[in-house]
Amino acid sequence: MQLSFFLEVGDTLKINGASTDVIHLRLFPFSLKDMERAWFHSLPSGSITTGDELNMVFLGKFFPPCKTMSLRNQITSLTQRKDESLYETWECFKDQLTLCTNHGLQRWMIVQTFYNGTTQAMRSMIDAMAGGTLMSKTEDEAYNMIEQMVPKHYQWSNECGQPKRVGGNFNVDALILLAAKMDAMT
Repeated sequence: MQLSFFLEVGDTLKINGASTDVIHLRLFPFSLKDMERAWFHSLPSGSITTGDELNMVFLGKFFPPCKTMSLRNQITSLTQRKDESLYETWECFKDQLTLCTNHGLQRWMIVQTFYNGTTQAMRSMIDAMAGGTLMSKTEDEAYNMIEQMVPKHYQWSNECGQPKRVGGNFNVDALILLAAKMDAMT
């Protein structure tokens, strides 16, 4: 997450005569804190000379393959809970994508994973809003449709603000319970 944000901000800066790599390499240490900063300063001077090397070394250190695979598995095993709104599911899903910036999933796979992870009722609603099936849209159309649909679902959802029903035991006033027992005895 931090690396993608840094690259996004770094790409907005332009300095006469300086390449994007130079800007990224000069500013990167200022985006680090604590353990990451100590690690960066422990690297031999001049050992990283391009933005691609910086990405590779940083991700290799703080996102080793096992961590990336674990985060990617969390992303691809999305399952919407029955009591979860489309908005909540989408926001949680996007948070997971942000936590693993090197997940390697193409946009079509992100759309398909999200769609397949929603409940059957939600897929039916999404398909209806797509005028057929979501998967018949291009990846950009499908992604943008979800992005536009989610805030409306959050705003107009009939689940919003409704207390969740919970099954189980009910508290019964002790006098009512005693009266019921006495009636049963007579």
